[in-house]
Amino acid sequence: MFASLCRWPIFCARFFLRHSGLMFILAVTVGVPAPIHAQTSLDSAVRLTTTAVRTEVPPVIDGNLNDVVWETATRLSGFVQQRPLEGAPASEKTEVYIAYDSETLYFGIYAYYSDPGLIRANRADRDKTLNDDTVAIYLDPFLDAQRGYAFSVNGFGIQADQLLSSMGGGDVNWNALYESAGMLVEDGWIAEMAIPIKSIRYPRRSENELHRWGFQIQREIKGKDEIVNWSPVSSNILGTLTQMGVIEGMQNLSTHRNLELLPTVTAVRVGRLNSAGNFVNDHVEEAGLNVKYGLTSNLTFDFTYNPDFSQIESDRPQIEINQRFPVFFPELRPFFIEGQEIFNIPFGPPIRMVQTRTIVDPQFGAKLTGKLGKTSIGFMVANDEAPGRIDDPSSSAYQKTAKIVMGRVKHDIYTDSFVGAFVADREFLDQYSRVVDIDGVFRLGANYQTQAKYIISRHRDANNVERSGHAVDIMHRRAGRNFTYVVAWNDITPGFRNDLGFITRTFRRYIGNVGYRWWPEHWLTNWGIDAWFDHAQDYDTGELQEQVRRLTINSLFAKNIAVTGIFEANREHFLGVDFNKHRFSINTLINTNRKIQVGLNVSTGDQIRFSSDPFLGSATGVNLTVTLRPMPRLQSDISVSTNRFRDLRTNARVFDIKIFYAKTTYQFTERLLIRNIVEHNTLTKTFGLNLLGTYRVNAGTVFFLGYDDRYQHTDSMDIQSYRPDQYQRTNRAVFTKLQYLYRR
Repeated sequence: MFASLCRWPIFCARFFLRHSGLMFILAVTVGVPAPIHAQTSLDSAVRLTTTAVRTEVPPVIDGNLNDVVWETATRLSGFVQQRPLEGAPASEKTEVYIAYDSETLYFGIYAYYSDPGLIRANRADRDKTLNDDTVAIYLDPFLDAQRGYAFSVNGFGIQADQLLSSMGGGDVNWNALYESAGMLVEDGWIAEMAIPIKSIRYPRRSENELHRWGFQIQREIKGKDEIVNWSPVSSNILGTLTQMGVIEGMQNLSTHRNLELLPTVTAVRVGRLNSAGNFVNDHVEEAGLNVKYGLTSNLTFDFTYNPDFSQIESDRPQIEINQRFPVFFPELRPFFIEGQEIFNIPFGPPIRMVQTRTIVDPQFGAKLTGKLGKTSIGFMVANDEAPGRIDDPSSSAYQKTAKIVMGRVKHDIYTDSFVGAFVADREFLDQYSRVVDIDGVFRLGANYQTQAKYIISRHRDANNVERSGHAVDIMHRRAGRNFTYVVAWNDITPGFRNDLGFITRTFRRYIGNVGYRWWPEHWLTNWGIDAWFDHAQDYDTGELQEQVRRLTINSLFAKNIAVTGIFEANREHFLGVDFNKHRFSINTLINTNRKIQVGLNVSTGDQIRFSSDPFLGSATGVNLTVTLRPMPRLQSDISVSTNRFRDLRTNARVFDIKIFYAKTTYQFTERLLIRNIVEHNTLTKTFGLNLLGTYRVNAGTVFFLGYDDRYQHTDSMDIQSYRPDQYQRTNRAVFTKLQYLYRR
């Protein structure tokens, strides 16, 4: 009966909003698994297995499958769908050939198309193949479902890679050195890949002992919104690493230790407008060095001196006005990305245990990461010169550096389950911030998982005031093709602080989430209802801070069309005032044509004006994103974001912000590209232009040449010497960067 009633979204919204407490209780009590031995269904499962064939003559990586090695290599086919029709045969034929030698894994790929007009392939920069048809090779060398590697290629041989996590998702900022090439043919596309074994970490074996790795091949057919796999993947099983097949037969792999040297030279000539209204020019030249050395096949030492952490790709602009809590920005810097998955500690949304962007300007850094048996280890030291960059030489902090130490240990207890510990210490003058964490992730059968963390902190600030606190996070979830749920509890005391992490606030918090999904398997691929309940209260007084009741209805249609509607009825306490808020949003993504993609997000409803005198207003936000690909070498991403806020008491407009962002990239060759970014922000009244030329030999060897120009409206400037109502240049820079990767 409920399923039929939910054909009407408004009824579902009203039902949830009126009975959110009941829904939370159901989330806690319904579907909790009976106690079972978690290993039985996963560790003993029969995995699809293949054997790699050794070759003495490596193929030429040129995008042709005419090498002799492919005639004797292992050939895999018979892929099955993950979506839209889970378990059904793939609609298009795929053949993958596998060979190896002591140094390299080789893959040949033939992706057939009954209608070649459906092929989506673009000549783009590395890691820019999100909207393309791709074939990805997944490897789990330790066969422990804790961490994996993904190497993908499109029809032109463009690479993309990432680290895979047992907790879902992956780190797309990780880069590996490997070869690839591809070409379009009459009935599809073909590609070749050569992945050096020393680009990954793997367990060492004795002479003639066979390796046995987790293995998967995944193909995305974007024109049909179809994902197919060599080893079947079920949505009724939590995670994908546990559902990988196995590749075996490899032996006598090279024990040659990987050494990488990455020197970097950066030169910048910059002009800035000072407070007197004068344009002052300056130049900076810096050189740095990164060193990576494989102590063993599974243990790596990294060192960096005067690292260049310049952001060639700057942070995407975000609307930051009227935000109660800080805006999170991801880590993009190479040194901190290496081994980041070991330091990642699963935690709920309010806190991130390690946020390395708090280390703003390090002079040096050293890191040891890897896995010994069933134990993963990570140790890092660094300094940060940013806290001592002040203008007052008489200050005790002048030119002083902060010192950072952190360590992490994870021990696998069974498949996709571990216990871990983490310590971190940041010291600056007499100030310090120290944390100790104990955590664990436990798999309870095929689709149940529990996570638990306990953290204690101790902190001394600049006023010599010491405080301590703790944080607790417990989460239990069920995954499934139809029914899912999550229940969680956060407990963060007022004295808790972590200067090396990211935290929004301290509270006691209770979370319940229940979802159900239907699979009609026709023009409506799937649709579902998701109910979320979130209750946060003050730790000391128990006073309500925020209560969120959210109903989400999302639908996925054929031809790459997705529509999501969200209804919210929330209550929030701010500066002694309780506010009741109602909000609605709708998100749409249309990607039916390979030449254009359109995304539209619209939200409207109540919003608090966060100020010393808070009040309830009406806010409307719109974000329109259009991606244009008129030809394989050209792509333009255009977005317009608006945020309007109106005072309901007076009907007066408080602010009306617009951000315009346009990025256009033209790929001349596989190595050479030009990218231009134009930005305009009506809040700051700024206009920016960023032109960048890139010549990329491989994942490490790159040359950049760029120009950056910034303007600001004189009405928002304190300088009186300029005429009003005009834009004045405030910053201008010409920059170049060269980095060369030496590997042996």
